[in-house]
Amino acid sequence: MNEYVDKKLGVVLERHSNIVTKCDVHLSVIHNPRVKLSHCAEVTVSVKGLVMRTSERSENMYASIDMVADGLARKLRKFKEKKKSVSKDSAFRAGEVDLADDEEDDAVELADEFGDSIADMAVNMDIVKQKSFNMEPISVADAVLCLEYIDHDFYVFRNKDTKEINVVYKRNQGGVGHIEPEV
Repeated sequence: MNEYVDKKLGVVLERHSNIVTKCDVHLSVIHNPRVKLSHCAEVTVSVKGLVMRTSERSENMYASIDMVADGLARKLRKFKEKKKSVSKDSAFRAGEVDLADDEEDDAVELADEFGDSIADMAVNMDIVKQKSFNMEPISVADAVLCLEYIDHDFYVFRNKDTKEINVVYKRNQGGVGHIEPEV
């Protein structure tokens, strides 16, 4: 299985070796007969301080590896193309990303709405997975770019300007929100 992963992802990573700095691959199988797509392949790639994640499920681990390699190749190609166009486009210069105006209101509403229930949930919920990442400081614009390349609705990062931990997230109403700690 290791050789197959090396062969499939090696081709993709070799093609993008100038931007990829680290690659983690996790293969897992759910041993429940009711789960049809029980073979999961997950790849997390560090790309010059940014993080990209791709995961695929299928009935066969080899098919999952093939699909995750294709998905990663698409994301890396899209990233390279976007970086080229961003450097030519003055609208995406650092600090000019347009985030939603009412992002602070969203954070307050979230805290009011879930304040007590979050504490209750923490008692009833067990942590089943823990991850740690090296958080190189990046700009808010780069964090928004990272948000496009991971399969989550949020991205946690260390802000290049303030050195504080920040979050960008996809808003239900569309657009991107930005949460930063008060100073």
